[in-house]
Amino acid sequence: MRVPVLLLLTCGSLFSQIAFEVASIKPAPPQEMGRTSVRRSTDKARLSYSNVSLMDMMDIVTDADRVQTRQVLGPEWLDSVRYDILAKLPEGGKEEQIPEMLKTLLTERFGLKMHNESKEMAMYALTVNKTGSKMKKAEDGGSFNSNSNKGRVHIVAKTTMENFANNLSLRMDRPVVNQTELEGSWEFQLDFLADGAENGAADPLPSIYTAVQDQLGLKLTPTKAPVRMIVVDHIDRVPAEN
Repeated sequence: MRVPVLLLLTCGSLFSQIAFEVASIKPAPPQEMGRTSVRRSTDKARLSYSNVSLMDMMDIVTDADRVQTRQVLGPEWLDSVRYDILAKLPEGGKEEQIPEMLKTLLTERFGLKMHNESKEMAMYALTVNKTGSKMKKAEDGGSFNSNSNKGRVHIVAKTTMENFANNLSLRMDRPVVNQTELEGSWEFQLDFLADGAENGAADPLPSIYTAVQDQLGLKLTPTKAPVRMIVVDHIDRVPAEN
């Protein structure tokens, strides 16, 4: 049953619209076969995203609402067509306002329209292991770099656990819900072998489940619960001109 709610990408009466001062969106150059690199970084005045999909952007937009990208239903190309984005924050703009600026960008440049539904789904709960977290508290956040070469994944990040859980959701067979109760941003590296990839005999890597536990001091536990789904009714593959 569809539940009518305020659309996330509509400013409405609850938000004053805020947008980047200027933003350039270009198709990302082709990646080497079997290798994918995604880079996201921000500073006090600029945002730089390399080889990101619209689903990557939805990841950031919905993070504040605790909605993950696996809970976003839309065309298959949302996670495969990739872009390079450079944007300048408006004077006085803050890093925590970037999700709202991306809402405006997706609405104005890609014509995004969507609605909400509710659905029960199998998921993983991300919690802190009994031995405690092995991650380092980060003074600042806003970076998440991942590289994949023939299924061998390397992640270097300074990010929140909400954002990390969302990223894990993209790599697993079900959504991942953050239940770590770890506030703020955390600094870590993670190396694992993607499901279905062949391990190298000389330098084997663990599965994502083992890596999360052994390298980060966290744990993934299967569970089931009703979740909020976002259904994309319309989005343009080619953005409006810069």
